[in-house]
Amino acid sequence: MSTIDQSQPILIYLAAGVQGSAVVRAALRRGLKVRALVRDRRRASALSGLGVELAEGNLSDPASLRAASAGIAHAVLQIPIGSREDMRIQAGNAVSASLACGLKSVVLKLASASRQPPCEEPSFVANAMIEEVVRASGLPFSIVRPTMYLDNLLKPSARMDIVRHGVFAPPIAESQRIAWTSVDDCARAAVTLLERGISSGDHRIAGPEGVDGNELVARIGVGLGHNIAYRQQPLDEFERDVDAAMGPGTGRRVASKFRFFASHPDEADAMLATPFKPQAGLEDFRPTGIEEWVRQHRARFFDAEQVPSGERG
Repeated sequence: MSTIDQSQPILIYLAAGVQGSAVVRAALRRGLKVRALVRDRRRASALSGLGVELAEGNLSDPASLRAASAGIAHAVLQIPIGSREDMRIQAGNAVSASLACGLKSVVLKLASASRQPPCEEPSFVANAMIEEVVRASGLPFSIVRPTMYLDNLLKPSARMDIVRHGVFAPPIAESQRIAWTSVDDCARAAVTLLERGISSGDHRIAGPEGVDGNELVARIGVGLGHNIAYRQQPLDEFERDVDAAMGPGTGRRVASKFRFFASHPDEADAMLATPFKPQAGLEDFRPTGIEEWVRQHRARFFDAEQVPSGERG
């Protein structure tokens, strides 16, 4: 049963992105009104078609965030990946706007699994920094963090490899067990916590089973109806591919988390391998299995046939 006023919209940050739009859809399915924070309303036609209220804003512009937060009691906050200083400033701006407008609670939705400090891996440091900014504000909040997203399989290069070549080649050892989750499951969990008034707790969202690489591709193959092989992509090669797609230097930053997992297998298991366990506010949460998820997205996998052979991402 919802504890929030359904006549009042909830604010969803980064609403035009993959993760933010999943939160929008999850909120709408629960009958909630949505105010979607977007950088440019002209590029958010898909959201306006859903009947949500669009609010233009930039996480680097405090005034725009205060305007977007006016009349709001609850929000789902995400901070885009960038430099540590940019992320700190943006988190501070979002928190300041939330406090100024009297928000009652926030769900902080992180982009990845985290490790408790001390740790020098940049993505874990960034997660810890954002958490500390929100915690220091005194704003009531809960955290949602994923293991690893199945949605990575839908990136153009991964889809093409799976559909055309029958290979899935992430930069992860075949032996690493992962309880894969999805952006939709994490969005559903975030909205559930918000709706039930859960304003504390650290909620790790995982799939119903931890699988190694060969078990993963076996389940993908069942969902798609043909055999898939697992191949670990060398990290140096992965870095070069990311640099080619996103610019020089990006690959090293993106790959650092995978290098941490490779060199700290026990910690990788602690963050990634354990299946979802019922927790306060999510006692009845049912995570989506790999085969079920693949079947749900089967049409999108075969859209890979339309992706130009030179496109990577």
